[in-house]
Amino acid sequence: MNTRIYIDGYNLYFGCLKGSPFKWLNPVSLSERLLKRCGVSASVLDDLAVKFFTAEISQRAASDKSSLNDQRSYHLALHNYCGSKLKTIKGSYAIDKTKFPIVEKDNLGKEKEPSESERVKIWKMEEKQSDVNVALEAVYDAITDLSIEQVVFVTNDTDIVPALEKIKYHNTLKVRSPIKIGLIIPRKSDNDEFRQANKSLSALADWTIKYIFEEELAASQLPCRVVGSKTALKPIGWFKYPKKVGRILDTLTDPQVEKSLPRAWKWLNKPLHKANNLPYLEGAPANNMDDEEALAIIEQHVSAYATHKYNLNNRNRQQA
Repeated sequence: MNTRIYIDGYNLYFGCLKGSPFKWLNPVSLSERLLKRCGVSASVLDDLAVKFFTAEISQRAASDKSSLNDQRSYHLALHNYCGSKLKTIKGSYAIDKTKFPIVEKDNLGKEKEPSESERVKIWKMEEKQSDVNVALEAVYDAITDLSIEQVVFVTNDTDIVPALEKIKYHNTLKVRSPIKIGLIIPRKSDNDEFRQANKSLSALADWTIKYIFEEELAASQLPCRVVGSKTALKPIGWFKYPKKVGRILDTLTDPQVEKSLPRAWKWLNKPLHKANNLPYLEGAPANNMDDEEALAIIEQHVSAYATHKYNLNNRNRQQA
């Protein structure tokens, strides 16, 4: 079954990824896992194509100075790793000044209605165009690509309701074979009080996944180092234990050791050398950078390697 998936990147981020160690996410891999949970056949996954809708954040609005570069590194990793299976479609990020009513109480301690509350000037920061882009792309694809048999939306935004309605209406015209509609709600659990599934979306879908497991997010991560015409590296702050990872990279990037971040990650992508006095870790260290016990072993090996390099450099200087 030829399937097209439309992912609202910001909706997914705020529903499942913000504040988690899973932001270095492979949307194609996650989509495959979620479809498998529905019991789809392997042939569906073979024909899978994903459209990922996002926008580059503004440096003016970023809470962290590295946020913009981190996001660009992520988008580069997606381009390098996912290839033709993923198409990224970018909207824009808007920052405007506006006035909104504040939440305040009357003399009896009851919250006032917005119309009765004082208005204050605020910065309004929002991602623009993604919901419109999702709707346009999905409807256009449904009308023009007769090979599509199923469309799946990863969003909880009711702004795309008209798009789902239009696809269902197009099915009734019988000008092509009917398109099945799937819906994946980007939320962490079925009892998430802060992010309920919108029933108006589910009512229009043939099937719905109401939440995404953390195990599915964890298993759908990109490699820490994604090689292409320009290599993309996972930002240190995106790891589960950023301080421990930072210490390891600081040691490896020392001028007497590996000298640079790209060289440090090359080192981490190779298996560790077995040593009698050190615990061993199977596989490349780069594949275990979110495991606390593995990080302790990696740090021991990195420290031993750095000591070896220091001693070697000292001997070479003495012999010169």
